[in-house]
Amino acid sequence: MEEKTNYAPGLRSTKDEILDEKEFVATQKFFKEIFGSIAGIGAVIDKNRQIVYANDDFLNLLGVKTLEPILGKRPGEVVSCVHNDEGPSGCGTSVNCGYCGAVNAIIESQETGQKSMKETRISSVIDGKNKSWDLKITSAPVTLSGKLFYLLFLQDISDEKRRLALERSFFHDLLNSAGGLNGLLTILKEGSDPDEERDIINLSEEASRDIIEEIMMHRQLSAAESGDLQVNIEDVSSRELLISSTGKISSHEVGKDKKVLIDEFPADIVFETDRNLLQRVLINLLKNALEATPKDGTVFIGADVYNEKIRFWVKNDQVIPMDIQMQLFQRSFSTKGQNRGIGTYSIRLLTENYLNGKVSFKSNEEERTVFSIELNRIWSGS
Repeated sequence: MEEKTNYAPGLRSTKDEILDEKEFVATQKFFKEIFGSIAGIGAVIDKNRQIVYANDDFLNLLGVKTLEPILGKRPGEVVSCVHNDEGPSGCGTSVNCGYCGAVNAIIESQETGQKSMKETRISSVIDGKNKSWDLKITSAPVTLSGKLFYLLFLQDISDEKRRLALERSFFHDLLNSAGGLNGLLTILKEGSDPDEERDIINLSEEASRDIIEEIMMHRQLSAAESGDLQVNIEDVSSRELLISSTGKISSHEVGKDKKVLIDEFPADIVFETDRNLLQRVLINLLKNALEATPKDGTVFIGADVYNEKIRFWVKNDQVIPMDIQMQLFQRSFSTKGQNRGIGTYSIRLLTENYLNGKVSFKSNEEERTVFSIELNRIWSGS
């Protein structure tokens, strides 16, 4: 009896069946010649979504020289998808897999007998580092000497999606800040009393600082994406960092008519980390929480210590819908509009790839929504 799963069927071909299928495809000389001449990243999978053959471009994408390391594995398993071991039978069988374009393209082509094409976002951990894939997946049935298989073609659209997400988000945030500055300068130009002028000049200074911050943030994110970001470790006060982060966000447009409160008894220690990067992460968490918070609402931030680790957290009173929870931290996914998704993705990228930390969240009716950053840096004092 087949094991019950949380999404796609879990039945897997045995090792002997996979070897037989591999040898069978290898005997299809005409098919191999055509398949090998097609430009693109391609593989052949069986009815249980397991790889039995792949072209050189597919092997090169994965950094392997022969088929053996990936033989019998499913697509999410060969790219080290973070969800590939969460289901009872590997790739395709977890709750998150219901939102994966790859498994849905395969299932659709199996059910309809027709070609299916979908886009998918896959988050992987390779050599301890987070990696994001934006792929266009095509699955199509093919019959070889009476036996049914499926052709799987992958088009890497990561660069395109990354560029669109960065540009759309960058220009959106930059235009907001520049628009605010322009409005203040217009008021100043029209004339006012000296006290009002001083207030407007102060606000204009804050707006120009926001513009510089936006430019710096996106420059850092681009460097982090390419692996060129330099980490500067220094002594940081947890209390001072909380105060500074809330101060910076208080002047941002997203915090208008809303409050950010520091927990009554936050951890007050000195520890080692990259202060600039950690503050970027905390401000992004605060921005996300404030965007989800209605007018006159409150967002809370705090820090605590346990097991020789420090944890920063941000809480708001909204609950994230389950379908969105399943796709958080994926590059190019956003609830704010097409191609704007870099918020939670950048938080995980900076925290886990550069700050030696871990990002997690919980969102339910009892506890509402809490995002946490847990850092492993050694204390440098108290």
